[in-house]
Amino acid sequence: MKFELDTKIIIGDAPLAVTAVHSQFDEHRAALADISTVLGSIVVRIDGTEYAADLRDPIVRLVDQWVRKIPWVVGGDTEAVAYRNSEHCYAFVPAGDAVELSHFAGSESEVEEYILDPITVRLDAFATQSLGMGERVLELIKKLDATLVATNEDCRDLAASLEEGRKAWREYQLHNRR
Repeated sequence: MKFELDTKIIIGDAPLAVTAVHSQFDEHRAALADISTVLGSIVVRIDGTEYAADLRDPIVRLVDQWVRKIPWVVGGDTEAVAYRNSEHCYAFVPAGDAVELSHFAGSESEVEEYILDPITVRLDAFATQSLGMGERVLELIKKLDATLVATNEDCRDLAASLEEGRKAWREYQLHNRR
């Protein structure tokens, strides 16, 4: 099973992968001016099939919420990420060297309907894909205006969450190599 995470940003009415926004940055700069309000989605891709690409939330906050969970998931805690603009959630349930990942309609404590039935993903794939997703969004922020990491609360939170996630993942790897 091939597991990938991507981020799509809504420009106009079109969702564009963050890598496409990077490659056509000058064309999209104006649409990204207030990066904290730019909507987007986290896309889970399993063997090429995309899940949740049509949901929209403020992308910097959504990616921050996801990345913020890495230390907890690596530490063995069950976590959830709730969308603010819809009644959808992602759930992460650690299982040894793997994570059971699901996406569903409902609240953090009640599943109404699965969009992505629980699947088991290797922990290393989950952590590296999550960190990579966050880093691509942070790179876009820095390309837009490097001072945003210091002046914008959402951007600062994402940068801090990424640092904590990288640290937790490094410590986990060091501990498990002994």
